[in-house]
Amino acid sequence: MTRWIIIGVSVVTIILIGFLAAAILYPPFREGSWQIAVTLLAVLQMISAVLMIAILFAVLYAINAINKLARESVVPRVEALSLKVDELLASTRSIADNVKDATSTATSTTSFVAEKVVAPVIRVSGLMAGVRATATTLARRGRPPEHNEGA
Repeated sequence: MTRWIIIGVSVVTIILIGFLAAAILYPPFREGSWQIAVTLLAVLQMISAVLMIAILFAVLYAINAINKLARESVVPRVEALSLKVDELLASTRSIADNVKDATSTATSTTSFVAEKVVAPVIRVSGLMAGVRATATTLARRGRPPEHNEGA
C-alpha cells in the first residue's frame, strides 16, 4: 500500500515540476495551460464522483449485511432471552405467592397459639401468682410484727 502512495506522490510531483518548467521556459504554454487545468479538474471531479458512488454502494452493502445479521442472529436470541425472562418472572411470581401463603399461615398459627395456648398459660400463671400472694399474706398474719417489717 505504501508503495502505491509513494508512486502516486512521485508522479504528481513530476507532473507539477513539468508544468512549472514549461510555464517558465515557454510563455505561450502559460496561456494554454488553463485549458489543461480545466481538463485535469474535470477528470479529477469525474473520478471523485465515481469513487463516491462506489463508497455509497459499499456503505449500502454493509448496512444490508448488518441488517441481515441482526434479523438472523440477534433477533432470535433476543426473543429466546425474552421467553426465558418471562419464565423467570412467572417462577418469581409463583415463589412470591408461596411466600405470601406461608407468611399468612405463620401469622394464623401464631394467632392461634397465642389465643389457645399462651393466653390460658398466662391466666393460670396469674392465678398461681395470686394464690401464692394470698398464701404468703395469710402465712404472715400469724407471725409477730417484727418479721412482717423485714419482708
